Amino acid sequence: MTREPDSELLRPRMLYEVLAGALRQRIFTHELAPGDPIDEFWLASGYGVSRTPMREALKVLASEGLVELRARQGGFVARLAWPDIDQLFDVLDCLESFGVREATQARACLRSRDSFHRDLAEAAGNTYLPELVERIVAKLRLAFGPQFDRPEMQVPADFHAQLAHSVAAGESDAALRLLAAYQDTRRRMAALLFARVGQAVGGKRREPHVFPAAGAA
Repeated sequence: MTREPDSELLRPRMLYEVLAGALRQRIFTHELAPGDPIDEFWLASGYGVSRTPMREALKVLASEGLVELRARQGGFVARLAWPDIDQLFDVLDCLESFGVREATQARACLRSRDSFHRDLAEAAGNTYLPELVERIVAKLRLAFGPQFDRPEMQVPADFHAQLAHSVAAGESDAALRLLAAYQDTRRRMAALLFARVGQAVGGKRREPHVFPAAGAA
């Protein structure tokens, strides 16, 4: 039996993953905004691909909760209300608190606030924590779009420095108090920013989407 070249075996999987990545970024920037219908044929034509890899890409995004596939209606960019976001922050708070407790017990080093969640997961020594946090953060990016990258939503330098000190010193109670204060401030700021997002999405003037060259996907 003749074995197919590895490149031939991988090409279909790689194509739909690339397409999923491209669409994911357009969702995170709200070029494809929450609630927008997804025209599978139009997207496939724009990227110069068949509908099969596009359909598979949308299934990937649906499994991540970024796209809703409705019977006889097609696909839509998922849209979250504030109660959904509030619950996402509940879960994120729990994961962060777990990570801080484990990292403090190990007296680990929190290196970079630019990759806070990845750093915290590594410091906690839990293999599955990064993936769980990443999925929550992806849904928050869906909800907030570009607002998610505003300075108000980032980890403050002074908080990170104090938390890193408490974690390295094994001061669990102090570390958890610092984290809780940060989480409370973050959620209050998120509520204000989300109101802006709702206004922006609701009043958004739909512009023609620009696609990369056919070979780019």
